Amino acid sequence: MIFNEVWKYKGIILLPILILLLSISSSFAQSDLSIGVAPVSKNLELNPGEVYTDEIVFWNLSPTNDTYKVFVSGFEQIENQPGTAVILTPEDDALTPYSASKWVTVEKDFITLESNKNTKLKYTIEVPQDITDGEYTVEIFLISESNFQQAGTAAFASLASGTPIFIKIGDEFVENAELLKFVSDKKMYEDIDVIFYSRIKNLGDTHIRPTGEIIVENIFRQEVARIPFNKNTQSLLRDTMGDYEDFWNQSSYLSPNKAIAVGPMKASLLVTYRSFQPGFAVLNGETTFWIIPWKIIIAILIVIILAIIISTNKKKARKKNETN
Repeated sequence: MIFNEVWKYKGIILLPILILLLSISSSFAQSDLSIGVAPVSKNLELNPGEVYTDEIVFWNLSPTNDTYKVFVSGFEQIENQPGTAVILTPEDDALTPYSASKWVTVEKDFITLESNKNTKLKYTIEVPQDITDGEYTVEIFLISESNFQQAGTAAFASLASGTPIFIKIGDEFVENAELLKFVSDKKMYEDIDVIFYSRIKNLGDTHIRPTGEIIVENIFRQEVARIPFNKNTQSLLRDTMGDYEDFWNQSSYLSPNKAIAVGPMKASLLVTYRSFQPGFAVLNGETTFWIIPWKIIIAILIVIILAIIISTNKKKARKKNETN
């Protein structure tokens, strides 16, 4: 069947979910797509047994009309990659306890998007009466019908934008996380071009968005840099781990406050992740490294040595003249 053939491609990355987890905004990056969607994401707080109805608006910016198949599925984060997600296969979707796809019905199985026009798609979420508290996820998205007739990976070549939905059930959520790693990519640098690697594990039952700072100090405990952690606000789904990269690039070895960034350095990571009372749950870590501009140091040493040699030769020449 066409449906089963399409779902073989589990590894397709859904960029709208990526951007949702970053900052709750989204668009597809494929160059052959010209479809917009609103809202770009949805965050809901519902109760067991509640029925919620809303609509998604799609618009077609291309010069031609096209028909799309409407899909509803749960998603999961790509392993250790915060801010990313993949659609679940029907088999995995049926097994995951956090998918809300079974709660969602859409008014149409297919939708035709006319050129330069908006089209609305209504959907309904019916929360089960016996559902346990927690956060559940679902994505409503489109796939071009014309690609169903093509073989191979072309079946997913024209993914259209969709709306990721996060649904919180209940009032009490566990927001808990653990810092597993905080290191620099090297232990010694010539230039200030440092990458900090961090790994955080989400131990709670809702997605989190860790934010914070990396403070770098020199041997005199002077602050030489303050780097935003997770600048793009990449989020972690529940029961997942994420690897973060943060960069410190600086052309000068002097900080704005004239602290020297040479020698042994210490970087301290301070991260908060809770939406409620964030200051009461801080993740922190430290790492050390060296910044040694050896070319500059060698050049300075050469200048000093030459100066000493020249000075010594002058003294010898002066003594020789005095002797004569």
